[in-house]
Amino acid sequence: MPLGQTVDGAGRAARGAAASDTDLDLIRAFRAGRECAFDQLFERHQERVYNVCLGIVANADDARDCTQETFLKVYRKVGEFRAEAAFSTWLYRVAVNVCVGHLRKRQRTAAGSLEDENVREIADVGPEVWTGLEREADEDRVREVVSCLNDDYRVVLTLRYFQDLSYEEMVEVLGYTLAQVKVKLHRARRAFAREWAARGHESMGC
Repeated sequence: MPLGQTVDGAGRAARGAAASDTDLDLIRAFRAGRECAFDQLFERHQERVYNVCLGIVANADDARDCTQETFLKVYRKVGEFRAEAAFSTWLYRVAVNVCVGHLRKRQRTAAGSLEDENVREIADVGPEVWTGLEREADEDRVREVVSCLNDDYRVVLTLRYFQDLSYEEMVEVLGYTLAQVKVKLHRARRAFAREWAARGHESMGC
């Protein structure tokens, strides 16, 4: 991807790449000098990366900036990708780190690290965040509530409920244990439910 290319304008050169190419095929092609292979990766993943960023930073302009920064970092560091996990997992990890760094630059209150918490196994048996909601009609309200939570909670709720990542995928993206992910989700859902109720919305049973 040319480094000056915008999120909205990127990807046109990539349409000549074979649609059947896997992410790893495209990475290998890019390493071999085929620039358009990275454009194809960008086009394939930029919408989901943007949605991850939007869920965390809660601002469309900031989300676009974070999306662009994510792909710039990946462009520069794709040679370090070792295919030990899916490319999308590695990409999400970069996006999360970019967004958290962005929030800290805005001097938002930083959440404590999971390593500092008294972690114990918590079964995540409550209803999904979307229970009782019409997703399309209420997504803006849900995002608004999520944006009021601390950084850690935004991250786990975005990955789990906006991006539908499994616990195992979240473990790979965040570098936490399964128990830590479950604890953080449990607490994030309770915080979300409290904020949702405080705004006068109908209880979601979280």
